[in-house]
Parts: sequence; structure tokens; C-alpha cells
Amino acid sequence: MFPYNRLNEIFDYVRQNDIVSVNRLSSLLNITDRTIRSDIQTINEIIKENGAQLKLKRKAGYYIEINDQEKYNTFLSSIKQTKSNNPELDTSQDRIKYLLNLLLYSDEYITLDDLADNIYVSRNTLQNYIKTLKNIFSKYNLEYISKNNAGVKVIGNEDDKRKCLVENVLSFNFQNYVTGFTKDEYTLFDGIDLDLLKQIISNKLKKAQIKTNDFNFKNLVIHFALMISRIQFDCYINTNNTISIDDNYIDFINDIVLEIENNFNITISEGEKKYLYSHLVANTQLNDLIDNDSKIKELVAELLNNIYLDYNFDLRNDEILSHDLFLHFKSILNTKSFALNKRNPLLNTIKTNFPLAFDITITCTAKIFNKQPYILTEDEVGYVSLHIGAAIERCFSGSLQNKSVILVCGSGQATTRMLETRLNVFFKDKITIVRKASYNEFINYTKRELLNIDFVISTIPLKSDFIPTIIVDFALNNQDIEAISKFLTSISLNKMKKSNKFFDKNLFIHLDKVDSKEALLKQMCHLMENQDIVDTDYFDYVMERENLAKTNMNEVFALPHPMRLCAKDTKVAVAIIDKPLSWYQQDTVQIVFLLAIKQGDQQDIEHLYDIFIEIVNNSKLQQSIIHSYNYDSFINNLLENIE
Repeated sequence: MFPYNRLNEIFDYVRQNDIVSVNRLSSLLNITDRTIRSDIQTINEIIKENGAQLKLKRKAGYYIEINDQEKYNTFLSSIKQTKSNNPELDTSQDRIKYLLNLLLYSDEYITLDDLADNIYVSRNTLQNYIKTLKNIFSKYNLEYISKNNAGVKVIGNEDDKRKCLVENVLSFNFQNYVTGFTKDEYTLFDGIDLDLLKQIISNKLKKAQIKTNDFNFKNLVIHFALMISRIQFDCYINTNNTISIDDNYIDFINDIVLEIENNFNITISEGEKKYLYSHLVANTQLNDLIDNDSKIKELVAELLNNIYLDYNFDLRNDEILSHDLFLHFKSILNTKSFALNKRNPLLNTIKTNFPLAFDITITCTAKIFNKQPYILTEDEVGYVSLHIGAAIERCFSGSLQNKSVILVCGSGQATTRMLETRLNVFFKDKITIVRKASYNEFINYTKRELLNIDFVISTIPLKSDFIPTIIVDFALNNQDIEAISKFLTSISLNKMKKSNKFFDKNLFIHLDKVDSKEALLKQMCHLMENQDIVDTDYFDYVMERENLAKTNMNEVFALPHPMRLCAKDTKVAVAIIDKPLSWYQQDTVQIVFLLAIKQGDQQDIEHLYDIFIEIVNNSKLQQSIIHSYNYDSFINNLLENIE
């Protein structure tokens, strides 16, 4: 009923309270008094024909006056029915999503005036959104065309349009993604019974005994729904002769296609069948299509040997790791065979909470997996780093536990293995993980199946009437550990004191501003050269790593380092900058720790990275460091804030 969601919020808040001050509304919505008055005027233009008005009482605030109760009640009922279907257009991101969806679902030209009217903005504001949209479309080989007196449209391959829709319109918040359907999904797939589709896919996979995890299962539902939606709009994928369906799965594909055709009144072409098949291969455990086991095993062995040579972590005899990496690379290559790029919804969490494992993985895989089709994306490196990180932690800990626990994790083997390993590390004398389950498997357990289980640790929100459940992040942060047990403090005791030796007064600088990242790194490398910690080529090695992937861990803190252990001593140079320094694309930083690591100091690296993680997760500490104008102040801030 209202053109954008903020008007709904104002109307709902006023009608649910006797009287609401302008200041209260302004504070709640973080907008000016002037905007409040303008919004109230817009609301009144709509509700005056529906038996009500918002009135202002001087020195008190707004209240609702109802002059026709029957009309007003009808109006409220209509709001409830339509509110869930209205697109949210409160933020620029919401409006860009809406425009992207509108353009990709239209074969006709749309005028700029119509686009602006659809999202309730001016033509000038629309132009800013158009720039963003053009950048997005170009990444998917889609062409934005403008024609005088006709408007604009987007042309391109249907497969590319679908990739663009999935990756830019839908949200990949992990917990919300696997447990249900979001408003964005209901909006994009309006008219499609998503719950029915989910049940059809689930039943067919069970019947064929094809396994998948919660995240990949949701991917399947989304891609199947997208296919149905696009076919309903007469948008089809042409037959792709580069893809052939394995003979063993033709009957399975035809079976699931027939069920979808009958329930959603569409006709699925051969090209669309291959589209479904490609996503089934990418998201389930269908038989491997890539017959190069010996090559993959060879690359895994090279990778582990490279980790040993460069970082002195000897993981070469870890059979669990070798097996996990082999299966993981097989899965990656299956996905690559269909030119699919699966997003990693946990990438930022991995980089923030497991920076050492991620850095080891990205540097070593870049050397070993350096030819197609083996070159890895950053999303793929993120998953591989979980396997590497779990193996590193196994190097330094045992695995004895005694409490019976079910571990519920819906994002696949890599995240489950990492969480399992971290739980074993932190609670090795406390728990035994007797079973690992997906969300869908767990909710179907009976009371009898849970009889001998003490409690559940889950990365997905769930409730059970039979057994206590602890919800954790897959990264198992400090709060999660505290929730499971009170012995967290003993694990990190004296961490800072052990690592204090790596900082040096002669390697500390506080600057007002810096011209460029390169200039700062060169200056920091010179500090290390002057202390005989590194050689003159250190800067080149650091820049080699900078060119591979970004090293800033958030919007404040960067952790540059070379792609090899080539220092004479393990030290950290520190630079604090008053004015934010441009670091990577639009990212800026104010704290820079340049690492120099000596071969053989891997346990020291672990201590250092523990400190780095605490800094990243503590915004108050970050601000304290930024305001450390000398070395003593900097060290004191670390000692006071890191246990």
C-alpha cells in the first residue's frame, strides 16, 4: 500500500501508540524532522481515502485519527496481505537489486522514467544506480543497451543472466540461507511454490540415494526455482553440446524433470535438462565426472610438500588431510567442468578467524595449482584452507574426549571437519563427537536415536525437545567456547607475554598520513633491513603476495607478508596511520603489521596469529592502537587487552 518500507514503519509505529513525538520517530528511523514531515504527508495522501489521518498535536507528537472504522479495517487487512509481497526499497542495495531483477526479466526496452518511478527516485539519482548496474552486468558478459526514445534493456546469454541473478539478487547469509526461504527469494520466485519444489527435490534425491549437504541442497532448490521462473517468462537455455548427461543418471534426470513439469506446468528442454544436471553434479555426490585421480593425488602431495618447505608444517603423513583434499579437489573440478563458480558464504569468516591457514593455502596453492583447470578461485581457496587449518591444529593437539555430542553443520565436509577439529582441540578431555549430521538429518531424529547423546553443538539454529543444544558459529569464536565451557581463559593464558618478543621499538612508526601502500611497505621493509632482519629483496616478496589477494583483514587492520619464510628472525613491524590509507580497491586501513617470519618458527606464528585475530575481533582495541602515539603506549594497549 505504501511505496516504500519506511512509510510502513512510521504508520505502524504511530497507530500502535497513543502519541509519538517527532524526535522519537527521527531517532528510531535515523532521519531528519523534515523527512518525517514529508513522509507523514505522503502517508496521509494514501490513508485519507481509507478512513484515517495522522494528526500532529503541538508539543506532543503524531497520533492517528480514525473517521471511518469500516474503511480503515479494510485498509489494514489489505496492508497485511500485500506487505509481504512488496519489495523493500529502503537502501541503495535494495533498489539496485530491484532494478537488476526488472531489467533481466524484461525483453522489452524500459524507459529511464519508468525505472526511476519503480524505485521512487529522481532521474539524477537513477544515473548513479545505472553506473553500478553496468559494472555488475559487465562481469557476466551482459550488455546494457540504451536506445533513444525507447529506453534501456540488457542482452546476453541466458546462462549468464541466471548467474547474475543468483549472485546479486539473493542473499547468502549462511544460517538464514539453509533453514528457510528469505523475502528476496519469495519475491524473485513469486508464484512458485518453493516448499513443494524443495519436497520434490528432497524425495528424488532420497529415492536415488544421492547425498548432499544443507547448503548445497538449498543451492539446488534455488537453481531449480530459477529455471522454472525463467521458463515461465519464455527465457530458455539453448542446448549445450559441451555437456552430456552421464548414462547412469539419464533416468534420474528424466524422473525429476517429469515431476517438475507436471507440478509447475512447464516444458523442460534438453538444454534445461543439462542445466539441471550441471547443478546436480556441482551440489551433490553424483559419480565423479573427472577421471584424473592420479593427477589430483600428485598435486595434493606437491601442495603438502610445499607447505612443509615454506612453512615447516609437516602435514605430509596426515591421511585425513590427504583424503579430504583429494575428495575436495575432485568436487572442485567437477564444478569447473560446467564453468560454474560456487560462492563460499563463509569466505570472510574464514579469512578473519583462520588467517594463518588461509595465507598458507593461498600462497602454496598459487604455486602448485597454477594451470587450468586447476587454478583456484578465492572462494575455493577458502574451503581448502579449512582442511589445512584443521590439519595444522591436529599437529599440536590430541583427540581424547568423553562427552557424547552430535555435531550439526549444514555447509559441507570442509566446515564440519574444521569445527570438529577445533572442538577436539579446545575440549579434548571433555567431549566425543559420536555423530555428524546435517540440519535435515537431525530434525528427523527420534527420541530413541538421541538417548545416549549428552548434547548437540550446531551451526544452525534448531530446537529439540529431547536434548540440550548449543548454537555456535562454525569458526567457534570465543563466545561460543565460553558457552560450552568455562575453561577458555586457561587456553589463552599469557598469550601476549609469549609473543611480546616479536615487537620492537625500532620497528614501530606512527604517521600522520602516507602517500600510498607501496610507499609505506617500502619504508617498513627498510626498517627491517636496517635491523638485519630481512634482505633487500624483501619488499619484492611482499608485493608479490599483495598482488595475489588482499591482505587487509577488515576496514582498519592489514597484515602484509611475503609468500615465503625468508627472514633471519621472526619480527613484526608496526605502522599506525592517523588518516586512513587506501589499501585494496575501496578498502582503507590505519593499522599495518608487516610480518617477517624465520624458517622453523611455526609455533611462534601460531601465537602471533592468535593476537592478530583478537585485534580483528576487538574494535575497541583497534581504536586504542590507532591512538598509540609511541611504542610503549602500543605495547601497553596490547598487554591490557589481550590475555
